[in-house]
Amino acid sequence: MAIKKRIIAAGLAAVFSGSSLYLPVFAASNNPFTWDGTTPPAENHTYYIEEPVTVNGSFTLPASSNMYILPGGSLNVTQGSSLTTEGLLSVENGGSAIVRGRLTVRGDMTVYGLLAAYNTSSIGLYGKMNCEDNSSLSLQGDTNFYAGSLFSSGGYTHFSGNTTLDNTAYFPDGEFFVDGELTFGNQSVVNVDCDFTINKNGKATNNGSLTLDENCVFRVEGLYTNGGDVIVIDNRKPYDDKALSLENMLLHTGVELDGIDVSYAQGDIDWAEVAASGMVDFAIIRSSRGRLNDNNLVTNDSYFHQNALGAMQNNIPFGVYHYCYAENVEQAREEAKFVISLIRNYDVSYPVVFDIEDPWYINNGYTKAELTAMTQVFCEEIKNAGYVPMVYSYASFLAYYLDMEQLKDYPVWVAHVDTDSPAYDDPYFLWQYSWKGSVPGINGDVDLDKGYIDFEAYTKEFNLNNR
Repeated sequence: MAIKKRIIAAGLAAVFSGSSLYLPVFAASNNPFTWDGTTPPAENHTYYIEEPVTVNGSFTLPASSNMYILPGGSLNVTQGSSLTTEGLLSVENGGSAIVRGRLTVRGDMTVYGLLAAYNTSSIGLYGKMNCEDNSSLSLQGDTNFYAGSLFSSGGYTHFSGNTTLDNTAYFPDGEFFVDGELTFGNQSVVNVDCDFTINKNGKATNNGSLTLDENCVFRVEGLYTNGGDVIVIDNRKPYDDKALSLENMLLHTGVELDGIDVSYAQGDIDWAEVAASGMVDFAIIRSSRGRLNDNNLVTNDSYFHQNALGAMQNNIPFGVYHYCYAENVEQAREEAKFVISLIRNYDVSYPVVFDIEDPWYINNGYTKAELTAMTQVFCEEIKNAGYVPMVYSYASFLAYYLDMEQLKDYPVWVAHVDTDSPAYDDPYFLWQYSWKGSVPGINGDVDLDKGYIDFEAYTKEFNLNNR
């Protein structure tokens, strides 16, 4: 195939350098035809598209025929029209395939040039698509790789529509951007030298096996989730450089765990009964609160030590949360250092949470920049100590009083009760969904939470939280 392409390219060079022949003189023996887009493609034909061709109607390229879109040529599948290719469809460098209707690839498709699918389009791949060096893909419509496979060895690919990779997707190098919804299916590999980014408005879901090879770049600025019973093989090295990154944590989601968060307000807790209930997979324990005034400095929660020991003795994984009263960045830093000193002798396997929600900040005119800066410095201190930091607040506080773009490196615990899902569009790892839960071993109401990553396993795997 590579030799044939070089022959074709050489013949075209003669055509475009001044020859008056419509096709290369040798092409007659290769059965050349130019398709008009309005008559059915014939058997045993090779079609060369050198000019814009518009597809009006529904047509099939037979398995015995091939179609090459040459430099300067374009194939435009209009809205309401469809083209099914059972033979080879090749978009050469300088050629383009523009899809506003339906394109079904049942044979092979090779892209050296441009494949652009608009938001009215629908692409179904049952064969194999190879995207070669310098190719450019922009997929805005519905794209489904059913029994087919996607292999990309370079170029630029932009997934901005709804794309499902049901079978095999292989991304050896090049740039890939997700702005729409992308679903990884059976087997996907992001290989060395590949730069793969899920943009802020993008959403990617892994329902199969996703492998990240050594030295690849995998960025998550939008939303990444794991479906149930998936596999993520992460060969990026070293682990220490990325274990605290949001991108890495997102790759380990896919579970739904039940949790509680407790403080002095619950009084004495029978942790053995809590464990025996089978209702609690993890707990977040109030460790401390910030400085109230000169007479009430930063201090631990009066039940922290009792609760931490009770959870540990009954094998309930737990994290801690600190209720912030800091008035400036330096006080926030001191609060973080206090928390670190408080928890060092405990097996804290879940995050160390910065709880910033007090209405005092709003009533006293604190700016989004000031509150964000205090949150950042607290989380930085926790992270520098080797613990997983986390930001907690209710959904509207996160939306209106914190700059979440500046805090995008830290996992979020969002509070929004009595709703089917929180009103928060960015990734979150814990959700506080009720303030009136009931759990054996706890007198009265207790907060209930959902967790979407097993932090106990995660911190152990990556040697975090001094474990």
